[in-house]
Amino acid sequence: MVRKVSSNYDFFVKTSTSKYKGEWLAIADKKIIAHGKKADEVYKAASKKTKSKNISLAKAPNAQMLVLSFRL
Repeated sequence: MVRKVSSNYDFFVKTSTSKYKGEWLAIADKKIIAHGKKADEVYKAASKKTKSKNISLAKAPNAQMLVLSFRL
C-alpha cells in the first residue's frame, strides 16, 4: 500500500521553522498561515484566514530534528 504524503507535511519537513521554536504552526496551501503557543487558538486563527479545508497543525521543534523517510 502506498500512502500519499500531504503537501502540507512535505512543506513542513522542508521549511526552516527556527523562528517558531516550540510554537504550533497552522499550514495550508504550502504556507504557514498562523502560529502560537496553543494549538486550538492557532487552528481557529488559521480557519479565519483561509478557505482551505486542508489545514495541518504541527509543532515546531525546540531544537534541530532529524526526519527520516523511507518506503517499504
